[in-house]
Amino acid sequence: MKTINFPIRNPGNSQENPLAFVSGDIIHILYPNGEVEATTVAQIDRRQTKSPLDKCLVWGCVGDF
Repeated sequence: MKTINFPIRNPGNSQENPLAFVSGDIIHILYPNGEVEATTVAQIDRRQTKSPLDKCLVWGCVGDF
């Protein structure tokens, strides 16, 4: 198993995907540089996030969508 430490110290050389945590109506996207974006399903549907959800590793109950 590969261990990933956030934030990744050299994001220019990193190929890691953001992590998305689903918690009810709110989704928190954690980027490799340590930045966190809080968003909703409606914002993702309108493509108002820095990264689409299909590019993230998703944690949580995806069936809530």
